[in-house]
This record gives sequence, C-alpha cells and structure tokens, in this order.
Amino acid sequence: MNNIIRFYRLLLPFETLKIATKFTFSEVLEKLDEIVEPPKIFRLTLFKRPAKPYEGIISGNTFKISRIATVRHPFLPVIQGENHPQEPGSSLKISMNLHKIAIVILIYWLWATGSIGMIALCAWFVDRSVGAIFLPILGMFILGWLLCLIPFKIEAKASTKFLLTLFPEELTD
Repeated sequence: MNNIIRFYRLLLPFETLKIATKFTFSEVLEKLDEIVEPPKIFRLTLFKRPAKPYEGIISGNTFKISRIATVRHPFLPVIQGENHPQEPGSSLKISMNLHKIAIVILIYWLWATGSIGMIALCAWFVDRSVGAIFLPILGMFILGWLLCLIPFKIEAKASTKFLLTLFPEELTD
C-alpha cells in the first residue's frame, strides 16, 4: 500500500516533510526569521539579489513561505509549516503545494484537454475514418501535466535540501 501511495505522490505536485531538529522552538523561529522577508506585491529581482532567499509570513508556530525567484515562476512551491516543541528540540511539519492560481489553471487545462481528448478517442472508436485526432489532444494533456510537475518537483527538492541544511535532523537511536 505504501508503494502505491509513494507512486501516486510522484505524479502530483505535492510534497510533505517532517524534520525533528535539535533546535528549540524559539531557535527555529529565529532561523526562519533570518531567511524570510515580508512578501511584496511587486519585486524587482532581475538586477539585484534579494537580501533573504524566501518571502512569506511567520505567525506563532506556523509559517507560509516561498522562494524568491529572479524570474516569476508560477510553479514555485508554497511552503506551509508548523513548528512544534518536543523533547529535546522541536519538530517541523512541512507541506509544499502549488499556488492556488496555478492549481486552478492546471485543473482547467487538464479538464479541457482530457475531456476533448476522450471525446475524440470515443469518436475514433466509433468511426475510424475520423482519424487519430485524439493523439495530439491527449499529448497536450500530458505536456501540460509535465510542464507543471517537473518544475515543481525540481523546486521542491531544492527547498527540501535547503530546509534540511538549515534544520539538520537529529540522529535517533
């Protein structure tokens, strides 16, 4: 069952991460404050690098951040996390998702190309003289899905690596 879940998670733009770190609750918040700046509506990062690599909001024991990219990138993961104190140190529960607007556009694209492609496939099964018009349409479905999934997974992996470097995991015996 875990293999099936792991396989489907590879196909979706979604990641989760749990980090048990030696840092205390307040130290984790301080480290997050060092790397996160408040969000801006308009940001010019084309010619200068930002002071901090992430932007977002830290509130109480939760945070919502995303990496500051030099170019607008619709598939950057939105990182939401919770910081929970535990003995000795704290535990971070992190989830990475697409931005809501990107999800809406992706759902619309996949719905439109998938439904038109399935209708064309059914028409092809009924009357072969129609031609295999469903192939390019279903190809657009797969292309749209891959154009979302691959950049998201690359960015999520980079953010995971950065967070694991920032908050090294405890070794448990």
